[in-house]
Amino acid sequence: MLFPYRDENPSYTFPFFTVILIGVNVIIYFLTLGSGGIDFYAASLGFIPSEIIQRPLAIFSSILLHANLLHLISNMWFLWLFGDNIEDRFGRLPYFILFVFSGFAGNITHAIFNLFSSDIPVIGASGAVAGVMGSYLARFPAARIRCVLVIIFYPIFVRIPAIFFIGAWIVWEFISVYVAPSSHIAHWAHIGGFIFGFLWAMRRKDKPEFPKGAWGLDV
Repeated sequence: MLFPYRDENPSYTFPFFTVILIGVNVIIYFLTLGSGGIDFYAASLGFIPSEIIQRPLAIFSSILLHANLLHLISNMWFLWLFGDNIEDRFGRLPYFILFVFSGFAGNITHAIFNLFSSDIPVIGASGAVAGVMGSYLARFPAARIRCVLVIIFYPIFVRIPAIFFIGAWIVWEFISVYVAPSSHIAHWAHIGGFIFGFLWAMRRKDKPEFPKGAWGLDV
């Protein structure tokens, strides 16, 4: 098992929206546990491709729901690991827009490859986080990711360039579409969000050295 625990890529501003997004996702997760359970909210707020016309806003509301604690922790950890540098590089509001529209792109991609016929709710911030990872790969391919590789019970600490770590992750997502097509993981949502984030970062300019205002509004 390979677990990333930090990157060697400093940021120079406080990751305001990264912290806010993590906090909101955590709060909503525990609220769903205490008021009906995730199954209830997945049915009412999750994105169901076959019901996109009837409930279009579920494309966005589904991003804030998570199936279980592991699902939540994994998404938020990767957001924390990669989000601060993207927020720092492009500015806070553009970063927030990236997060939301990567989630949107991920859900739409999932719906397209299911021919808008699936009635299984899609939930989770995975597509949005994948967009952040795609942007990170586009801008920081050589940044080192510190990971711990656990072989049986023996930990080995390694430093892996982002192009290999994130690259291997997205390649596995493409492979998983075909080797595990009936799994409960929406791999196409990950792929769609990742591609959107990568292209978004490739076409954007970095925020100015002295942006106007605290938000860095170079949308």
